[in-house]
Amino acid sequence: MSYGRALGLSLLAASLVATNAQNNTKYALVNDFSGSNFFSGFRYNASAIDSNNFGNVHFIDQADAVSGGLTSVDSNQHAIIKVDNTTNGAGDPAFGRNSVYLISNDPLQMGSLLIADINHIPLGCSVWPGLFTQGANWPTNGEIDIVENVNQATINQYSLHVGQTCNQPASAATQQSGKTTGSNCTVVPALDINSGCIVQETKQNSFGAGFAQAGGGVYAMQWNEQGVSIWFFSRGDQIPSDISSTNNSPDPTGWGLPSAFYPADGCDPSTVFGPQFITIYIDICGAFAGQDQVFASTCGSVAPNCTALVPDPANYANAFWDINYIRTFSTNPPNTTTGSTSTGAGGSSPTSGSNSGSNNSGSGSSSDAPASGLASALLIPVAAMLFGLLTLV
Repeated sequence: MSYGRALGLSLLAASLVATNAQNNTKYALVNDFSGSNFFSGFRYNASAIDSNNFGNVHFIDQADAVSGGLTSVDSNQHAIIKVDNTTNGAGDPAFGRNSVYLISNDPLQMGSLLIADINHIPLGCSVWPGLFTQGANWPTNGEIDIVENVNQATINQYSLHVGQTCNQPASAATQQSGKTTGSNCTVVPALDINSGCIVQETKQNSFGAGFAQAGGGVYAMQWNEQGVSIWFFSRGDQIPSDISSTNNSPDPTGWGLPSAFYPADGCDPSTVFGPQFITIYIDICGAFAGQDQVFASTCGSVAPNCTALVPDPANYANAFWDINYIRTFSTNPPNTTTGSTSTGAGGSSPTSGSNSGSNNSGSGSSSDAPASGLASALLIPVAAMLFGLLTLV
């Protein structure tokens, strides 16, 4: 047999083995945050002031949030998270509106997929909603922003914030459908550098009133060895059939280009992120929504500045999340899944938001292998068969 033919068959064998391994990398359900169990998967990050983003809010504890109607499960089994829209703060120059800041009990590890089915995202002038993941020590363990924008913006923005040198390479433009507006993901607190590597959604109805009018939609975030990918599917479009409240093995390979992609050659996903805690909150004004130029761009005709709106509860009628579910999956799931409680190894939870937390130098697992040995077992006969051909030629 010629060397060329042997080499060709060897490469073919290696290629098919690799393809077989990839096709057998399956996601399995880890956590299902939905219905009456939704809030049991989160802790309330209470603080009298917003020391991270300087918002005009008080993040309250679970007892006050429940008694005040700021967190609840409605008759449709949707999780509702909202800002106080009844208290009148007129005449109080130090007034801050009650709100909620939730952090998941269990972190995501590398090799994870998060799917959030949402009916309504908080909106309105001065309102700053966020659905993101963050490590225990910010920015060392990183942050992945899935849903974020402010005021009366109509498009969602994705971004990464990490403590190590990290950029979204220009090559990502052909691997995503969104538009990159900032490629530097590195946070340097001492120099006040924290804009993140921002990708703007280009699909319609991804945020604001349009999102609500379309009936909401689905956001999905994947964090694996290839990098970080984020998808958006409007309810008005066709949501992939394998995304549902009952399917426990979704397959992102059939979803098309992600809206945002941060490949590993720009940010090593195994080192720039530690275990990631799911975070849901609603801020008011602060460093983003209250920034003069940002506020004026969509709300300049409504009020002279952001804080002028805070005392009037009528401004917050639409400042609420309405969530069908958030489900998380892993290629390395823990041994047991029990609704919104997982037995998987975790990490230290953030203690006070995205720029402070307990010391935790751990990082996400660099493994993206299947949980069972089935895939490995399947590789053996395929490899043996192909390499066996070499002796027959």
